[in-house]
Amino acid sequence: MNKKTHVDSKKKDIMQAAMRLFAIKGIDGISVKEIGEAAGVTDAAIYKHFKSKDAMALEVFGQYCNSYTTLIDFYRKQSGSFISRFHQLVDEVLGMHDEDQYGLLLLSQHHELYVEASQSQNTRQPLDALVEFIEQGVQHGELPKQDAKLSGVLIIGAITRLSVSSLEGELPQQLIPFATEVKERLTALLSQGQS
Repeated sequence: MNKKTHVDSKKKDIMQAAMRLFAIKGIDGISVKEIGEAAGVTDAAIYKHFKSKDAMALEVFGQYCNSYTTLIDFYRKQSGSFISRFHQLVDEVLGMHDEDQYGLLLLSQHHELYVEASQSQNTRQPLDALVEFIEQGVQHGELPKQDAKLSGVLIIGAITRLSVSSLEGELPQQLIPFATEVKERLTALLSQGQS
């Protein structure tokens, strides 16, 4: 049993190192050797868990994609006003960033592997979940009529850009202090609707 725990922890270490490097340098900008060095494992240990660097990238991307999609769906299914639930979602996303700033950066990557994964029938994206959430607010009369997909793209773009700016030092590493202003501005965007 200890061996399985050790193997699982090594895979987790590899995935965390890969996620960080993929987020900063992109898939094509790093090698398996660099991932191994960052994770403290050999190339052989990486290939024990993953067939290729691309397979690793897809698994890492899928994990983060799924976690954000699940989070948005959770708030969409809760009771309460749209604005209250949306604000809770923004708080949680900013909190997730502050704990692990590379997850949002990874989701902002546009590598062909991620595009392929996004177009897969089996992979539901955070944008899909956010569009449904916004549409729910419109259908319940809590938001004005709008192109929910455009609004979702604008919101995700704003959030991922916050993460990029944080990494690049344009903003502090911690985004939670900006939560109130971020929520106000994103709520204003949703509240404008179509002219």
